[in-house]
Amino acid sequence: MALTSMSLQELIREDFLTCKICYDLYTVPKILPCLHSYCQHCLEPQVRDGALQCPECRLQTDVTGGASSLKTNFFINSLLELFQMKHNRDLACTVCSDAQKILTATARCLDCKDFLCQSCTQGHCCSRLTLHHKVVKLGEFLAGEYDAEMRLQQELCCQDHKQEALRFFCDTCSAPICRDCRMLDHFQHKVVSMANAVQRERPSVEQLIESLAGTITCISDQEKAVAETIDKLKTSGENIKERITKYVDEIISYLLAQKETVLGELSAFLTQQMESCRLVKEELQSQREKAVSTREFSQRVLYVGKDYEILHLEGMIRNRIQELQTYTPQKLESQIPELAIAWDQPHKLSEAALFSLVFPREQPEINMGTILEPESEASLSPSEESEGDPDSPLDSEEDSCPSSEESAPDTPDKNPSCCSRRSKRPERVCTFEVDQCCSPVKPNITGIAALPHGGGILLLDQDNDEIKQYSADGHFQQSIPLPDSDGVFCGISLCGDILACSSDSFLFFLTLDGKFLHKLLLRGSESSYAITSYEDSYVAVSEGTLCSISLYSPLGHCVGRVQPTDYHGGKFLFIAVNAWEEFIVSDFIKKQIVIMEKSGLILNVLKTSQSLLTKPFSVCVDTICNIFVVDQLKVIKFSPDGETGEVVLSNQNRLKRPRVLAMDDSGRLVLVQENGYVHIYCF
Repeated sequence: MALTSMSLQELIREDFLTCKICYDLYTVPKILPCLHSYCQHCLEPQVRDGALQCPECRLQTDVTGGASSLKTNFFINSLLELFQMKHNRDLACTVCSDAQKILTATARCLDCKDFLCQSCTQGHCCSRLTLHHKVVKLGEFLAGEYDAEMRLQQELCCQDHKQEALRFFCDTCSAPICRDCRMLDHFQHKVVSMANAVQRERPSVEQLIESLAGTITCISDQEKAVAETIDKLKTSGENIKERITKYVDEIISYLLAQKETVLGELSAFLTQQMESCRLVKEELQSQREKAVSTREFSQRVLYVGKDYEILHLEGMIRNRIQELQTYTPQKLESQIPELAIAWDQPHKLSEAALFSLVFPREQPEINMGTILEPESEASLSPSEESEGDPDSPLDSEEDSCPSSEESAPDTPDKNPSCCSRRSKRPERVCTFEVDQCCSPVKPNITGIAALPHGGGILLLDQDNDEIKQYSADGHFQQSIPLPDSDGVFCGISLCGDILACSSDSFLFFLTLDGKFLHKLLLRGSESSYAITSYEDSYVAVSEGTLCSISLYSPLGHCVGRVQPTDYHGGKFLFIAVNAWEEFIVSDFIKKQIVIMEKSGLILNVLKTSQSLLTKPFSVCVDTICNIFVVDQLKVIKFSPDGETGEVVLSNQNRLKRPRVLAMDDSGRLVLVQENGYVHIYCF
């Protein structure tokens, strides 16, 4: 439905206000994360072991508190009130009717919200107290001519103060409040009017909804590509059948047996391929329908919903859209068969099998990665586990890799030698566990930064919203609080004496003691952004599926953007920048490392099929521009040009899997494992 044609009259109808389970009007409508709504009593039998599956899209939702713990859909509730009021044709006067005398209503006062008989209507219009009230004919009211005015007068009352409407929004608590709440429990909180809060949030919700249009278009394009593949399969199959049949008709006595064999093989292959295409197509159609349904519901809420309804559903809409955009479909590997005839000359008919199906090695492949987000980072865990001490460091390794044995120069050389087969084994300097004695929950380290001149390291503890500072020998020094943010912090970087932190789609700038300086909104719509710094000049932000890098000065100004030429369909994740101002980025979707200049020129791409890489994750560089990559259970060291590499640390224990790493200015590698232990190595 186009936004310009969206009307309240189209929403106050029985089909939109009917539960898809009981097919009656909603009773206590509850909304699921997929934005589908059902009656609470209809959902309760669907709860199994603290989980609930949506009857329409099959999305699994945790409901440990039962169906009653789900959010109530106040948007539907308010429309139900209008619907039920308009469809009650036996309305009595609410002023003078009683048990002994019931008078039929002929009018409605929009201000008092009373139904009035003819006598009460005349008195209502003549009374000094109600002289200026708007009294309308009952027929016009029931016909929907005043739905918009009634909708504007609807207000949701506070659960604590029943007579007070929710007209304010507390930014501190992220909750709608009434006038009494503002003066009592929220007196010292940051409070804005409901209208201002909606005006502030509306652009981001609109941007999210608009982004769905591109997702739907891309899915439709993929459907067309699958349809074209099916047509090619059919055409090629028919051509092969025609050629085989013609050939067999000429020499039927000899070829009949082989004819049936090869046609059977072809039929089986086409059936298998078309079934694969059909499954992928159905999956894409289902995903498109979910995206269209989400867009329509979100548009209805955004353009017809009340302020508190929009705020009430904004988080769920955002989560649902991001979930749809991170969907990964089944990869379609199509092969178009061709016919090879062993004997084109009649005198060779008795030498070998006549027919066989061949498949070209290089086939045009449907690129599914351009429209969908990858799986979560947790899925990178390896399938093999072994017993071991979780706090022990990774073992150093030597891999075969030709190189000179000369020591590295003090300054970066633009023509460096590759990593040596006999390169020096890393020596562990110290190991310590991230302190959790003062933390409310177990630390979860997602970002790391090295202080200059051996001043120690900073570890971003995402689950405790703080930065932990340790000395160079692993002694805990202090905790630096993070500023208030609606999202979670995921990355940090040190740019001179300014600390940069990323949280959702914002970049914060702080002093080293945690004092807030400023923040800015990042490009794109990623849930997290990896960052790094180049000396004290700028902070580089990896922009995910945009496959680009934006550069920001410590003052918060955008000073440049790195856009690699003709690079699409990936997702930039971790990022590093070396002394030559070259950027090294791990691509989460394509599972490769990209090395590029500031101009956007790609110097090299390290692919899984051509190097030691399998699933590259965190990256960093040392002072002589060698590249270090976390790859599942190992750390790989590449030469600056990426041509050669070797595994320098590895372990087969999943508990000790490396997570993030950084290199300080003295050439020491700081490595954080998933079990919360930090190891410092010297090369």
